[in-house]
Amino acid sequence: MSSINHLGINENFPVAGQDNDTQVFRDNFDTIKTNLRIAGEEITDLEDNSARRDQDNDYANYVQLRAVFQNSREKKFDAGRDLDASPTSIEYANGNYQIFGFGANVNIDFSEFPGDPVIESSSTTVGKVTLELYGDGTERTINFITSGGTVIKKDSGFPGTVTVTSTTDPVFIEVWRHSSEVIYMRYLGQFS
Repeated sequence: MSSINHLGINENFPVAGQDNDTQVFRDNFDTIKTNLRIAGEEITDLEDNSARRDQDNDYANYVQLRAVFQNSREKKFDAGRDLDASPTSIEYANGNYQIFGFGANVNIDFSEFPGDPVIESSSTTVGKVTLELYGDGTERTINFITSGGTVIKKDSGFPGTVTVTSTTDPVFIEVWRHSSEVIYMRYLGQFS
């Protein structure tokens, strides 16, 4: 609710055709000046803290309640199709859907997920990323690694060794993290 007090302005002043008290002029001017300052503060707050439709918005981990999404999308990040650096880092901030293609055997680590102690000391959120993984026509082994004592837990259908070969038929994996202790992974399989 706005703190602007337009009712504090004497709108019946000055009175035409008579000598008007200068104190009322000063009081009106002071009220107008105060209201302009308050309006400026409120507009600045709106500009700094309101969601905008014409630019990206950072909600700074504030909870949005009772939101209904229709025809919404997830942010996609395409790292390229010929990566041979190891380790490759899956950075949560890049988006909830990430595409990688490998031209060598690689180790994949995870960074900046919710629950990562580098990002936040306690977490009430979970981060989820879907990975779309490709090879370069040669069978490539993908190892998932962690640091700082974090454990990777995989679903029962997760293969002992993840390999990618195809340049057109990806392997899909989902990754969740909500604490510094555990990363959960589910193997969705290869689609052709």
